[in-house]
Amino acid sequence: MAINIIQNVMQADLSKYTIELKINSIMDGIPRSNINRKITNLLYALTPIEGNNNENSAIEVSFSFERDALTSYFITPIDSQVITTTNYANRHDVIVGFLEKYQQTTNIDSNNLITTLNNVNLSKNSTTTQENTKLDVLVSTFCGNTTKTQLKWTHTVNGADYTRLEISINTNNRVISVYDTRALYTIGDTSINISKEQAIDIALENLKYYSYDMYDGVVVTDFKVSRSNVVAKLVTSPVGYTLRPYWDIRMMLDEVYPGNVHGIAVGIWANTGEITSYSNMAYGGDGYPDVEPQPTSSNNTLIIVTIAIIVLAVTASAIASTIKKKHK
Repeated sequence: MAINIIQNVMQADLSKYTIELKINSIMDGIPRSNINRKITNLLYALTPIEGNNNENSAIEVSFSFERDALTSYFITPIDSQVITTTNYANRHDVIVGFLEKYQQTTNIDSNNLITTLNNVNLSKNSTTTQENTKLDVLVSTFCGNTTKTQLKWTHTVNGADYTRLEISINTNNRVISVYDTRALYTIGDTSINISKEQAIDIALENLKYYSYDMYDGVVVTDFKVSRSNVVAKLVTSPVGYTLRPYWDIRMMLDEVYPGNVHGIAVGIWANTGEITSYSNMAYGGDGYPDVEPQPTSSNNTLIIVTIAIIVLAVTASAIASTIKKKHK
């Protein structure tokens, strides 16, 4: 598929280049629900023939595939001007042309994405929503000049973002990067049965069962937090390769606890109310670690809790099992 994309999506004029496969490797991704992930990475070099095959003038295209689906590709250097077989009059036509060619190659319908471009000013930041498709346009500038335009189409249901296609366009009106999860993930139960306030109630009620261990064996517990210092955001994350909605809750503590812990992050499934994880937020680490719907470990000084998924009622009369956290 990689060569197909170079020729038919990028529309590179292959008569002007020599092509060399420089990297073909397989790496393990972070496992999900005991699924071993394999990611294939390819790197092609396109060297202009007219440059006497000078490697310094080569354009490199990197690809990533997972489950036989293209998840990303990007071109370097970012100001590349690929010699193409087709030229477009303006940036709008470049994007439409890309989407048309891309859907032919990937067999993923992009017509709904094309319709969101109607009446969109591509020189300004904006958000447009049509039915379940949201388009975000982000224009990057430096010293008043546009350096890159990013477009992100997201499939959104009940206020939660699921699969997306994201592209970036350079000043030469060339698509230089693509990120696509539409063929990689399926969308599971999208129902939101737990409101934001209910999710916060669950997180606060079960905080009294949470603790973590220090290096010296001291168990830290009895956390104090004001409800006004709790923030909840509706997000999605995969279980295996199926996306589900959950509440990402950040509770800022009323004081700093041992290990420079200043907050507790909680993940709660939005359709069932099950707690998926508790994790510390600590100074000296990355501050706001991503809460995964499965127990994970963070980097730096932060320690993400390993807990069992707890089934609980939406009411305040929830569980009594103690949740432990290991401090690395």
